[in-house]
Amino acid sequence: MGGGEPFLKTLTRSTVVAGALGIVFLLAFPRHASLASDFVDAFTVAFCFTFLGHYVDRLLLALPGIRAGVGPVVRVVGWFAGGLWCGVIARWLWMQYGRDLGELPGLIWGGVFLVILELVARRREAA
Repeated sequence: MGGGEPFLKTLTRSTVVAGALGIVFLLAFPRHASLASDFVDAFTVAFCFTFLGHYVDRLLLALPGIRAGVGPVVRVVGWFAGGLWCGVIARWLWMQYGRDLGELPGLIWGGVFLVILELVARRREAA
């Protein structure tokens, strides 16, 4: 998958965006422990989507014809499926932190969230 950006640039951008989303998630998710601990939990969920979501999109862009015809629709469906996968990983990590899965939205929202995140990222790139 040549032509992608350097790993450190991806990591930095994903971390910054996950930090901002982590603050939003910190306000939305129930409190569990200290503010710092709760932020780490929220940041981890956000990072699953910002970092792994980038690579979901890179995989989709490697598909022939993804930019033409019905390709853009396939890309959005791929984002949704990738968001489910990111959500599974985020939920597994959430449990590893001793948190209750009932505190997170349903898994289907992972797909919706990644689609929104990718649409916002594409719009930002186009500007």
